[in-house]
Amino acid sequence: MLLLAVLTGCASDDNGDVGRPLVMGASGTPESLVMAQIYAGALRGAGADVSPDPRIGDDGALLDAMSRSEVDLFPAFTGRLLAELAPASAATPDSGNAAGDGPAAADPNADARYVALNRSLPEGVSVGDATPVSVTPQLFVSNATAAAAGVSDLSGCARLPAGLLVVTTDEPDARTLHAFADAGCRLGPVARVGDARTVLERVAAGNALGLLTPLQIAGDTASGPAGQVEALSAPSGSQGAAAGPPAEVLVPVYRTAALTRDQVKAINRVAGEITTADLATLAGRVRAGSNPAGLAVDWLNEHGI
Repeated sequence: MLLLAVLTGCASDDNGDVGRPLVMGASGTPESLVMAQIYAGALRGAGADVSPDPRIGDDGALLDAMSRSEVDLFPAFTGRLLAELAPASAATPDSGNAAGDGPAAADPNADARYVALNRSLPEGVSVGDATPVSVTPQLFVSNATAAAAGVSDLSGCARLPAGLLVVTTDEPDARTLHAFADAGCRLGPVARVGDARTVLERVAAGNALGLLTPLQIAGDTASGPAGQVEALSAPSGSQGAAAGPPAEVLVPVYRTAALTRDQVKAINRVAGEITTADLATLAGRVRAGSNPAGLAVDWLNEHGI
């Protein structure tokens, strides 16, 4: 709460760029595009003039644009942004147990990562309230395999058969694989497939592990083979070796001088309403052809923002 008060207090009373609409940034993924529009809509509700089109770029490019006052806010994930700004801090393990839709603050180590991120940001840049939207990598196993090995969380990962194929949709970060190895998981080679459903189908067959994030399997995609697998989360209250990958949650990054206090409050209201399932469903609809701006308006209206 003290940190939030400090961050909010840094916001200016008046928009520092009167005469220019605020510009949102996004990475270009469906998730980032719809979140940029949600934050844009929240700002409009607080009286801001916001450009309809986000600027597309990765975290580094958007921070550079922010330093030139060309971008005013963009959604980012804590671990990825921290890796861009301070790789040593990003590599520090924490409990990584941010699988659900509860507040990120429920995990004190995720809170520490949020503080580390804030300290690493360039001068004149702040982060708003962390959302519970999680992309923390998780290891999935079939219900049958977990039951046969007597495994319910990462503390029992060493009891799983050694060398199981790891199926995923993207090339995993080496730090993620090392974190699972440190937890005792004896992982086999990695195989990439086209989508999360295929990962879950391979895992449900019982001869592979899956590497996915909560965002990939939440919302409208949480059906079919998802009921035949389970995630090996970190044990409650765990620290250190059995913890797994660091927590990775969504935050708004904004140019401090660009937003008024009321506008900062408006974007922070989003954190109290958005869930991993919400964003997964919205992103799926963007992939199916829906307009991110229209989806954002509907979501904001539903949540009274």
